[in-house]
Amino acid sequence: MLDADITESAKRVARALEAANVPYAIGGAIALTMHGFVRATRDVDVNAFCVPTDVPGVIDALVKAGLQLEPERALAEASSEGWFTAWDGPIRVDVFVPSIAFSWEARDTRVELEFLGHRTWFLSAEALCVFKLLFFRNKDLADLEQLVMGSRTLDRAAVRAKIVALMGEDDERVRSWDEIVARYGASA
Repeated sequence: MLDADITESAKRVARALEAANVPYAIGGAIALTMHGFVRATRDVDVNAFCVPTDVPGVIDALVKAGLQLEPERALAEASSEGWFTAWDGPIRVDVFVPSIAFSWEARDTRVELEFLGHRTWFLSAEALCVFKLLFFRNKDLADLEQLVMGSRTLDRAAVRAKIVALMGEDDERVRSWDEIVARYGASA
């Protein structure tokens, strides 16, 4: 089960972006939970699907919702890194903005699910897998194992095709994905 403070923070962020008409999707461990694998987390990950000139509006919406951040620093980080951090009290909120073309595909494939009594947008399981393969940290690979093992609807071929398109057939991410699917995919 996810911590109540984390889920309330995610709900607050989602409502703030909706009020500002910013397309968004919750990602990370909260999205994993919505797709069937519960993992503890200490932060909220959200993708704000906006062009660079709209990032100040995203920042404004979060500040109006009571989140703390340094606007100039957030703008600089969004531009240079593709993400910035805000704080909802003690809860870290990582806000990702499009920095690669795949971000727009993730927007187009996001799913709206019931969350704390309200319809909320989440990354699709496939987009979540692609982002986790792009980050390619140990914890991301562990999350992928659980998601592949537990999901009956995950389009594994689509994930592989997208990673091949982004990184090339010989990339280690493709090999890792193939190994995860071979090892953990039989149970789904």
